[in-house]
Amino acid sequence: MTNKIIDVLGRTIWLSIDQLRIYLADHNITELKEEFLCYFKTTEPTPLILGELFRDENRKPLLFNSIDHATEYAIKELGKRLK
Repeated sequence: MTNKIIDVLGRTIWLSIDQLRIYLADHNITELKEEFLCYFKTTEPTPLILGELFRDENRKPLLFNSIDHATEYAIKELGKRLK
């Protein structure tokens, strides 16, 4: 998990970016995917509450191909939402 602090229109936003994983029933990681989920929050995230997950128009979680891609998307999307 990567946590980043970004500035969007003068507001501090915390991002939590996590690599997608597939687990077996015994909770062992079986495969790491080269895709990332991105959560955002206006206060510092906690281990239990990462923030709101970016989703598409069908409410499915958006997947990003890198941490940088997730960060760029967050800056652009949150810039629209905060106007």
